[in-house]
Amino acid sequence: MSDDTHTLAELMLHADRLCSRVEGLLNDAAPILEEEQLRLKLGQCRNLLARLQDIFNIDELSIENASVRAEFRLLVMALLWVAFYTRGLIDFKSFRMLVMIEAGFTYLLNGRS
Repeated sequence: MSDDTHTLAELMLHADRLCSRVEGLLNDAAPILEEEQLRLKLGQCRNLLARLQDIFNIDELSIENASVRAEFRLLVMALLWVAFYTRGLIDFKSFRMLVMIEAGFTYLLNGRS
């Protein structure tokens, strides 16, 4: 497994954990105004992660793969929306995880040959 594949797989794991944390926050907190939009974005994140997992399973998860870059770009955008919708609920540790996911993806994009 190449370094970029390993990094992308770790970013996927962190994104999954972030989605799980947010879902836990939603279950424990009072309803929020944008809950429907938030659940839509969480569903999009889960679908994107499932598609990326399928790509990983066939050993094509690489930053050089255009579809992987597109899926990750969409995933980062959806996660940013999730953070926006949970701005009153999300803790610093979860937000820092989101920043790390975005920074890791940007690092991989900048390091492409």
